[in-house]
This record gives sequence, structure tokens and C-alpha cells, in this order.
Amino acid sequence: MSNTRLPRSRRHARRPLAACLAVALLAPTALALAAPAVVNCDDSGAGSLRASVAAAGSSDVIDLSGLSCNAISLASALQTNGIADLTVRAGAAQNFSIAGSGADRVFSHAGSGRLTLENLALSNGRAGDVGGCVVSQADLSLTNVALDACAAGGNAVDGARGGAVAAMGNATLANVRITGSRVDGTGRVFGGGIFVGGNLDGADVVVTGNTAHTHLAEPAAQFGNVAQGGGIHAHGPTTLRNATITGNTAKSDSYEVFGGGLSVGSREQGSPVASLDLVASTVSGNTNISECGVCAPQGGGGIVIGDARLSRVTVADNTVTSTNHYGGAGGFRFFTGGESVTAEITDSTISGNHADSAGGGMIGPDRSVLSIARTRIENNVGANDAGIDEAGGGILGFGTSVQLVDSSITGNTSGADGGGINILFGEYAPQPTRVINSTISGNTAREGGGIMADGGNFEFANSTIAFNTATRRGAGISGTEYTYGIRLDSTIVANNSTNGTATNLWSFPKIVTGSKNLIPNANSPADLPGDTLTADPQLAPLADNGGPTKTHALAATSPAIDAGSAGGLAYDQRGAFWVRVSGAAADIGAYEAQPTPDTIFTSGFETQN
Repeated sequence: MSNTRLPRSRRHARRPLAACLAVALLAPTALALAAPAVVNCDDSGAGSLRASVAAAGSSDVIDLSGLSCNAISLASALQTNGIADLTVRAGAAQNFSIAGSGADRVFSHAGSGRLTLENLALSNGRAGDVGGCVVSQADLSLTNVALDACAAGGNAVDGARGGAVAAMGNATLANVRITGSRVDGTGRVFGGGIFVGGNLDGADVVVTGNTAHTHLAEPAAQFGNVAQGGGIHAHGPTTLRNATITGNTAKSDSYEVFGGGLSVGSREQGSPVASLDLVASTVSGNTNISECGVCAPQGGGGIVIGDARLSRVTVADNTVTSTNHYGGAGGFRFFTGGESVTAEITDSTISGNHADSAGGGMIGPDRSVLSIARTRIENNVGANDAGIDEAGGGILGFGTSVQLVDSSITGNTSGADGGGINILFGEYAPQPTRVINSTISGNTAREGGGIMADGGNFEFANSTIAFNTATRRGAGISGTEYTYGIRLDSTIVANNSTNGTATNLWSFPKIVTGSKNLIPNANSPADLPGDTLTADPQLAPLADNGGPTKTHALAATSPAIDAGSAGGLAYDQRGAFWVRVSGAAADIGAYEAQPTPDTIFTSGFETQN
């Protein structure tokens, strides 16, 4: 072999040639990855969206904003052919619509990455199993997207999911509207509007008028037929901000049905526990319907399996009904999934919900804690139509520890016990039920018009329990023989009546502990603390006296004034600006009478009182 070296000039000359060859080899690959531009609104052919989607590579962006047209009608679904990430976007003000044929989806993404859709209106999609308008086998992002009149499943389909949208991975929604869609099938069906197999994060979301319906195909197999989430269902942790979930329906002809509006976490055996963060949102007018003899539908507004945090939320006018009248939790149902969980509700309103059996407003998590602060729970009904004697107009709990602070529970009705709150099997609760700085008023039940205490320990501090009614006993508070103890501190229990007879407190625990209470005409078999006052507290009618919740004001001559203890509280039930101690001592009850201002300014002149 020769060791002769090339001249230096020739060695240098080879480098530009190598570079050119490299560019030539790479150029075709780069061009193949670029999606062709969309230049028309045809269903197919050169320049169409279909051609662009079919040719797109991973991470491509298909931009429709330059089109002069703004509507495409499809004969079949747009298939992404297994690529990873793909984005399809129109202009923000373009009002761009893509309509399916009514026989196939609009978008089908089989890739392992994320499908992103922006500034689109999608409609009239239909799928035989999952995702009526859109399905992503992985993750999905929707921004400024409206979906309407989509459908998935059918009467003979098992496991149908996502009437409008199905994301098998995680989903992110921003300014999304899902309306008029449905999922049908036998077996388990999920999400009349949207199904998410992983985590769901959404902001400014409207989900309304959607339906999840499971049908009875074979009577012998009815126990596997479950519908979850008339509007939304997510298997994994869910966060929703500024969401409106209204007018959705979950329906079963055969077995169980959960979450007329919203369902988080699966009721399937062995499924992981999920969680819900619901902020500044409305869940209203949703319906949970069961038409079978062995059903117990739960959660007209929604259900969550796992930890839940509801903040600045309105849960209103949701309904649970069944032909056997075993429906529970008109507003919300909190499940534990076999684990101890915490449900927190703050700065919210739970009102006008109806369950034909139990838990008009909500059913708390079993053997777990339900914390409620600065919240109104009012005018809910647990009808007890099935006669199972659980009921609970505002709240029902099975071994639930309710922590009620700075809140009002008013005007609720139970067809059995516990008009405001009904705690059963309280001995299994992780801690005592506590009512602090709160008002329980105007509730109605057979027993325990205000609260039914059945098992465990109950503590009341700086609260007012008044004007509740019961047809049997304990119109204010009723404690059974299974209750370990009741403690009252600086609390008013007054003006409650049983068949017209004042019965403020009925308690089988012979000793009620505490101090500085006002309980007139208790007619109780229990021994009350020795310093208990028995005069009329002179309560004004229930009203909005400031703050987020309702209270009973005290007359200027009320014996409750300056006769209580602050219990470490800085403010009364109404919160900041209404100090807990405004005189020589704290007032008894949830309301603190505030001093009249010393100086009044009128038209610039100062006048002394």
C-alpha cells in the first residue's frame, strides 16, 4: 500500500464536497417531515387538511389561520398515523369549524405524544367506542375549542368512553366548551362530555347538556353496568378552575350510576385513588337517574374518590333519583377508595340539591374528615323515600368527622333523621365532629332537626342551634345511646321545637359537658352544665348580617351578650371586621353584638351619640 499523501490543496478540496453530500442526503428527510400547507377547505386532496394531517411528522404545527374559508365538512376521521406530537390551530378570531359526517370521528390520534387543538369548533362526530369527536391514545390539549353534538358507543358497546372527547393519557383544557354530547353502552360507560384516563387540568371550561347512559343488555350481567360522569369523568387527579358543569345527566337502566355532572376516580375494583381540586366553579342542575330495582345512584352533582378540595364553588339544584328510591348525595358524594381521605369545602354554597333517599346536600367520606369553612349549606333535601332511615338533609356521614367552622346550615329537610347533619356510626370517625362559630337553623327532621349524633363524640363551641324542628325528639340536637359524649361551650341551643313543644336537646349520654351555654327548656334526660342559662336568648330572624354566611343577631337586651367565652376565636361567624369580643366578654352563640360607632359624620358635620 502506498504511503504517498495527497497534496494539501486536494485534501482541502474534498471538504466542501463532503459537506454538499451531507446536505443532499439530509434534505429529503427534512422535507418529508414538514406537513404540506393547507390552502383550501376541501375534505380531501392536495392542499386539504386531511392531506396535511396524513403527511405531518412529529412536532409539526398545521396552521389554518391563513385560509379565506372557515369551515370543513369531513366524510371520515382525520388520522394522525401514529406520529408523536401534533398541533392543529386556526386563528383566534377565525371561528373555524370542522364537522364530522355523523358516522365517524373528527380527529383520531394514535401516536404516543400530545395532540393539541386550538381555536376550533368541532361537531357531529360519532365513534363506536371512545371519543365521539376526538380521541387521543396519549395526551391531549384543547385551547379555545368548542365541541357539540358528538356521540360515542351504542346499545351493544361495552366500555364506551367520552361522548365528545376521550384522552387515554392526560388532558389540559383552556377555554373549552362541550355541549350536547353523549356516551352510551352496556357495561361501564364514562364521561358523556369528556373522558380522561390520566390527569385532568382545566380552566374556563363549560360542560353542559351531556349524557352518560348505561343500558341493560342482559339481565344476568346487570351488576357490571355502571355509568360515571354525565359531563366529565377523569380516572386520575383533577384540577378545574372557573368551570361550569350544568344540565348533564348520568343514567342507568341496570345497576349503579355516579356523578350526574362530574366524576373523578373510577369505581372499578382495584382502581387507584384520585383527587379533585375544584375552584371558583359551578356544578348545578345535573341529574343522576337510575331505573332498576337494585340500584343506589350517588352524587347528583358529582363524586370524587380520594381527597377533595372545593373552594368558592356553587353546588346547586342537582338531583339523584331512582325507581327504588335509594338515591344518595344530591350535591356531592365523597368516597374513600378504601383509604382515609380528607374532603375540604371553603367559601362555597351547597343549596337546593335533592336526593330521594339520603344526603340531600352531600355524603361525607367514610371514616374520614369532612372540613367545611365559610360555607352555606341550605335548602337541600334527603327525602328517605325508600324508608331506610339514613336521610340527612344537609350532610350525611358514615363514620365521618365533620369539622364545621364559620358556616351556616339552614333550611334543609330530612325524611328521617338529621335535618342539618346526620352522623351515623360516629364511633368509627377519626376524631370528634366539631361545630365552631357556626349557625344551624331552620332544618327539619323526624329526630335531630339540627343535628343527629349517633356514635362517637361531638363538640360545639360559639355556635347557635335554633329554630329547627323534629317530629319526635331532639329538635336542636339529638344524641343516641351510641354517642360517647356531647360538649357545649358558649353555645345557644334555643327556639327548637318538637310537635310544638320546645325540645332543644335530647341526649342519652347522661352528662353533657362544657360551660357558658344558653339552653332554655331543654326537656332533656341529660344533665347540663351547672352554669347553663335558661332565659330566652332573644334571637332575631335568620338573615345576612354581614360576612358570607347567615346568622341570628342578638337583641340589645339578650342575656347572651357578654355571657360567653371567646374560646381563642378572634372573630365571630361573620369573619374579619366582626370581633369575637366587643364588650366585657364574648357573647354566647355564633353572633357577636358589635358596639354602635361613637361618631357619625353627616354632610360634613360631626354628631356625638
